Amino acid sequence: MENTINYGIDLGTTNSAIAKFVKGEVNVFNNPLDYGRATLPSVVMYRKDKVVVGSKAKEFLERDPKSVVGAFKRRMGTSVSYKIAAIDDTKTPIELSAQVLMELKTFVNTGDELDAVVITVPASFDLIQSNATKEAGALAGFRQVVLLQEPIAASLAYANMKKERELTDGQWLVYDLGGGTFDVALIKIRDGEMRVIDHEGDNFLGGADFDQMIVEKLVIPKIAAAYKFTDLEKEMKSESGKYNAKYYVLLRRAEEAKIRLSALPMAEIVVDGFEDEKGNEVDMEVTISQSEFNALIRPSVDATLKMIQNILTRNSVPAIDLQFTLMVGGSTYIPYVRQEVADVLGVPVNCEIDPTTAVAVGAAYYAATKAREVKKSKINLAKKAPLSFKASYNKASKEKDELFAARVTGEVEGLFYKIVRQDGGYDSGLKKLQERISEDLPLVQGAFNFFVLTVYDSQNNIVPTDIEPIGINSGFAISGQPLPEDICLEVDDYEEPGSTKLALIFQRNTILPTKRTMSFPLNKSIVQGSTDDVLHINVLLGSHTALPEANKSIGYITIAGKDLKRDVSKGSDLEITLNLSESQDLSVAAYLQMADQEFKQTFNPKERHTPIDLLKQQVRDLAKKLEGELREANQKDDAETLATLNRLQSEMTVVLMETENLSDDDVTDKRYQLEDRKRKIAQELDAATKHKRVQKVKEEYFQAKKRCEGLIDANGKDHERRIFADIVAQEPVFLASLVPGKIREKVDEMDSISSQIEWRTPDHLIGVFNWLTSQLRRMSDQEQGQGLIDQGKSAIHGQMWDRLRAVNYELFDLLPKGAREEVNTRIGFGM
Repeated sequence: MENTINYGIDLGTTNSAIAKFVKGEVNVFNNPLDYGRATLPSVVMYRKDKVVVGSKAKEFLERDPKSVVGAFKRRMGTSVSYKIAAIDDTKTPIELSAQVLMELKTFVNTGDELDAVVITVPASFDLIQSNATKEAGALAGFRQVVLLQEPIAASLAYANMKKERELTDGQWLVYDLGGGTFDVALIKIRDGEMRVIDHEGDNFLGGADFDQMIVEKLVIPKIAAAYKFTDLEKEMKSESGKYNAKYYVLLRRAEEAKIRLSALPMAEIVVDGFEDEKGNEVDMEVTISQSEFNALIRPSVDATLKMIQNILTRNSVPAIDLQFTLMVGGSTYIPYVRQEVADVLGVPVNCEIDPTTAVAVGAAYYAATKAREVKKSKINLAKKAPLSFKASYNKASKEKDELFAARVTGEVEGLFYKIVRQDGGYDSGLKKLQERISEDLPLVQGAFNFFVLTVYDSQNNIVPTDIEPIGINSGFAISGQPLPEDICLEVDDYEEPGSTKLALIFQRNTILPTKRTMSFPLNKSIVQGSTDDVLHINVLLGSHTALPEANKSIGYITIAGKDLKRDVSKGSDLEITLNLSESQDLSVAAYLQMADQEFKQTFNPKERHTPIDLLKQQVRDLAKKLEGELREANQKDDAETLATLNRLQSEMTVVLMETENLSDDDVTDKRYQLEDRKRKIAQELDAATKHKRVQKVKEEYFQAKKRCEGLIDANGKDHERRIFADIVAQEPVFLASLVPGKIREKVDEMDSISSQIEWRTPDHLIGVFNWLTSQLRRMSDQEQGQGLIDQGKSAIHGQMWDRLRAVNYELFDLLPKGAREEVNTRIGFGM
């Protein structure tokens, strides 16, 4: 068996599939319990004595909804647990996903040890959702899980199907509309290498939503009109509702009608099997036309098209420059979806690959390029070969020849080796074996190349080794996966005491893996042994230009005084290194130089908590903030901002109403959809009112510039003049950026120059010292403070300005938090 993973899994919202790469081709495994089907419905049923996954479980969803769960992928990374009546227990989305993965293992009849796999995730899955997926893989028994974004998988499937001779350099879109999620990605091929340029997505948009729309917008109103019900929709959607089981019956029948509407102008949904509040038996047919269905899903399809336009605009790519739009996901079978995408973009839609298995196929191609890192079984370890090879080579290459290098452990004297390509087109001939060997292996272009290295003794007898077959893909490869969102650190905003801002670490679409180290001055002293002195390092996901509260927290590193070997002073350096793997494992190391201590943590949060009561409060707070911004825009008669804010208020009204109507035991994904909508409104509100902050920070910049210029003229040094001139020369760029953070950086740089000059100016040092002297009663140790004050007076008398500067810093450390900012705001001394 090759030392590559080879197995790929599409873990889908509604259906999943598993495939294996075998000698240049991919085999999608059929469902052994569902003849002729290559996919597994992602539905899990529990009984007291067994667990059932797939079609049989789906059939029971409408009979026993309290013991059957589906569509749980949309809640990956949340704190939701599903109550399972049959076993009187709860199951998380991670545990349910693990059941699906374990069931997919039963599709495989090759005898392989399934301990490593590539699992696909939507491109818009954040770090929390990705970690949850990896955890599900581990729970299913996979000791190595590599994640691959679904648009990349689809592109690999297509590119390897077409081969190099048919696929030219250029760019296209991947439009992936599945059962529960939507992704769109801009893909570019150049010199045989694929790269994701940009992407957008919605983790709560897919075919399952279309089924719900049919039930909630078309079927339920017609039932309510014909029979007597007080609140039929609530009674169906609430877990404790009287008609909750019938809701799942209608969803299944809506799905069947949706599929029929892809080929027929009309479809009927039978509604029966229960009584209304007057005891009348409900028995009716609801007929849905293709035009009704199209009108129903039009807003959702329009939302996907808006995401496409955002990508094209952001990357300055006219639609006419696209070669095609690759259609992936079961919901792209809907004729209206294909037609709208083709009509709006004006480029052909490409339906050449099977939209239901393409992602699994691409995952398998990718798996063929990833080394297996799990150890061999104990049986294999026991059969240790006399010669051991540690090989190094690229598993995907567009070169005509690929360098193979290896280090050999064991007795090599008198031995020879030969490398042969499996198709017989290359034979290295017998060569003397040495401790280090290297060969340029010629590749057949546009194909998977397999080479076998064999070692012989002097009589040409084969010598056992542990070298695996050498597999190199000379087809299309990817240059790495893009980061779905910015990753930032929350830092103090010294210009607005008590507020924080974001420092960008990794920008969205950065190709993974990646690493970065940054240094920050400590904003306070930390006393060794103290339980009160604590430093929090908060890592967040989301736009670095937004306010911190608009983003999602990944986690904290906490450094407390009790963890330190010695005291650490305010202003000393904190060095933070962040390392992000291809599968979005984020490790953070914080190094305190003064204490010579490092604190490490790997962030792998797997849950996103969304309590309904907290969501309701957040939505109310946002609505209140929006109202305040509207009043201010009205007063200033700002027509452009008003137009945006009025639109946002209309959206906010709907979100507020839908949130308030959520029941505490709502069984749908509504809370997560509403949370995402709330966050998007917050981001748009931030963008719409950003000009206020830009204007404010511009004014601060020019004030800081004027002050700095005066200080430089009076007491500046040559290197300070050069730095000042460089900042001024950059003004046309950062002032035109309209990003408050970028302008703020220049304010900070100006203030830093001013502070350097002031803190060597006697008048400034004396002014600060006099203010500190007046604060003796606020100091934590007044006796120590008085001693320092006496030293400061002596320093002034002797004109020892360096000593006075040190005394000032020590006095500040005796004052409460915020004292340094207080001296800035009260008496105007730069610190």
